[in-house]
Amino acid sequence: MARSTTVVPLNLTLIPELAQAKFSDTLDIDQDGQLLYLGDNWSGGVDVFDISTPQPVFRKTIKLRGRIYGVVLAKNVGKVFVGMTGSVLAALDTGPDNKVLAQIHTGGSGHVDLIDYDPDHKTIFAANRLDGFMACVDAVTNEMVGRVEGLGGGLEQPRFNPVDGMVYLTDNRENVLYQIDPVAIRLVNTFKIADDCFPNGMAINPENNQAVLACSNKDRPHTLIWDLTRQQIDSVIDESGNADGVVYEATLDRFLVAASGSSQGPVVGIFGGTPVRFLTKVPTVAGASWVAYDRKHKLVYVPASESGKPALVSFTMPDD
Repeated sequence: MARSTTVVPLNLTLIPELAQAKFSDTLDIDQDGQLLYLGDNWSGGVDVFDISTPQPVFRKTIKLRGRIYGVVLAKNVGKVFVGMTGSVLAALDTGPDNKVLAQIHTGGSGHVDLIDYDPDHKTIFAANRLDGFMACVDAVTNEMVGRVEGLGGGLEQPRFNPVDGMVYLTDNRENVLYQIDPVAIRLVNTFKIADDCFPNGMAINPENNQAVLACSNKDRPHTLIWDLTRQQIDSVIDESGNADGVVYEATLDRFLVAASGSSQGPVVGIFGGTPVRFLTKVPTVAGASWVAYDRKHKLVYVPASESGKPALVSFTMPDD
């Protein structure tokens, strides 16, 4: 049975001054290596944390020139990819030296925003938000393989769906969902969303072919469940909304939705099941606009802001 709110203890980890960080946003976790990669929007770097114990330990900041947006781990090629200003996608080595392997210019004038990785085809999909195109990059060679152009000006989250082999890309200005063939590198369809969602983040459960869209609507905070088989709304859930990032954790069959703009304060909304339903929400802290899950310690991680400085917050995943 759903619980409206579940309050759990929050563990705050401050980022050392030496990191020279000012604000943190997207993050991803290397589950095998027990490392967390946290993007610094303002300092132009990626913070690396050792999460082999329940208490994270800051290791280093991999410095990059420019603001940081999307961060995604490409584990089977040993890289972390980072969306940046200047239409740049940076490739970082996950080895001990964390070398910057390449800075790939995707051909736009704005920034590379959120990104996704298809481990089967070893391809990065990068939303060039203000330029209206999605770039496709070979994660092995670090080379552009093509662009899907003519899209809207509010591109947010691309997600590869292994069920139909398509990439789905949200647009929070046009209030649509783009369906893209990543092999032919072309737009297949544009689905208008019959709800004032204006989606930011998106995540997919390939087992039931349903997706959760993190709606950005501030006047009516809510979350939308999208049926990728019928390509239409499955349900609209009002318990959590005005969110940014969302991930699907297959080991738990749970969607984690980082709703930092929730009207009742920042929360992580937890959804799951078939059909997808709301389960509970956990109050978090200011700046918790993204989310990742550490399977080993069953901890949820979110970025945070503490006294004007970036931080990392974790909490134990609540039981149903």
